[in-house]
Amino acid sequence: MIDVSNTPQFIQFTDTLTGYGNNLDSEKNNKVILFFGGSKYIAYNSVGKYSAKFDYPFISVDYYGSQDSSGKMNIKTMKQSAEELYDWVKKHYPNSEIIIIGHSYGVGIATYLASVRECNYLIIVSGYRDIADLYNRVIPIFWGPLKVFISNNIHTAKYAKNVECPVYIIGSTNDNVLSASLQEKLSASFKNSQVKIFVDITHEDYFNSDDVINYINEIIE
Repeated sequence: MIDVSNTPQFIQFTDTLTGYGNNLDSEKNNKVILFFGGSKYIAYNSVGKYSAKFDYPFISVDYYGSQDSSGKMNIKTMKQSAEELYDWVKKHYPNSEIIIIGHSYGVGIATYLASVRECNYLIIVSGYRDIADLYNRVIPIFWGPLKVFISNNIHTAKYAKNVECPVYIIGSTNDNVLSASLQEKLSASFKNSQVKIFVDITHEDYFNSDDVINYINEIIE
């Protein structure tokens, strides 16, 4: 995307895993945001579009097999990408709180990471229980046993059971992709979650809303 608000900084997490960040040298580095964006949001786009809305280091990874990260992208390597992103952040910001944010497609891997690594908050923006919730918006056939035909399914609701940190789930009455009612259903999978439903925000516009950004910053603060 060319309509970015800053120039993302390239990061080499490992010899084969890359991504981008912003505010990396911010004086407010007692917290770090790990961001997992939607289907169009490679790390450059996520950081370039959204990081300026927050004062803290804001970092996103390109999964193995995408952009400059070598290898093959599948559910196993997506999980590995998230874990190695986390490990890099803990090495470089050892005393910082970790805030994990996932939007749309990125919610599943964000939730997975929060289930296997310690974090302070998990913030879900327009989430899903498994990838069938997304697929059924396009081809509404993946119900019940037919879910087995989805390769590399992302089982957000299953990962949720092992998340120990506070979880904040954000939805909108005007989200026609992943509905407000679906956010309530997803919430039931977590031990400790709150749901906030906004009005008249479309699926793509959560991070363009001052109300949403202010709410997230209130959580982080």
